[in-house]
Amino acid sequence: MSKSLNTVMIPPDLGTRLRVLDRLSRTPQTLDEYGTLLQERIRKDLEEPGSRAYFQKIFKGTEIFGHVDYETRHKVQLSGKEQVHVACALDALIEGFFQPIRIDSTCFHCGEPVQVRMSRGIADRVKPSSCVVWLGASQAGEGSCETYLCPYINFFSSSEHVEEWQATNPNELGMRLTLQQGLELARKGYWEAVRQSPTETSQQEY
Repeated sequence: MSKSLNTVMIPPDLGTRLRVLDRLSRTPQTLDEYGTLLQERIRKDLEEPGSRAYFQKIFKGTEIFGHVDYETRHKVQLSGKEQVHVACALDALIEGFFQPIRIDSTCFHCGEPVQVRMSRGIADRVKPSSCVVWLGASQAGEGSCETYLCPYINFFSSSEHVEEWQATNPNELGMRLTLQQGLELARKGYWEAVRQSPTETSQQEY
């Protein structure tokens, strides 16, 4: 098990960017607080009919969370369906709470294949087992998360590869998460918000 999310501090400059880009009510100081603030925002979003309809499609497996119509390094496949691209590593993990999936990605440092199989929010097969998640953001700019946030959230094959990458990219804004911390953030920030919301989606059992 990873450290509890409430003991994992977010660098202040990263927290500031996450507040702006994720439209949070305040700057998160820990991963646990970040998850709580994401919950608040998602629940507010679910008051809108369009957002409710979107998540209902995800529950039914007719839509994939974070699906984009352009090529990224992150691909998700539901059982019996075609593989599709999603915007970032966290989007891929979030989808794994809604449907059994296979995630295919690559290490952001060396290009080594990374594969994660998930069922009911649990990563039951991970290659390589040492893979981690980089939670990053752009240094500046405001607008779509697809532009200023998602390209900076990626898998790495190991913590060592994160360190090697940081050595040659010292100005990159972000922090390393264990895969388990990434899963816990996906659960708290997104899955729990939708599962507990007073909408048709909350009728789904998990």
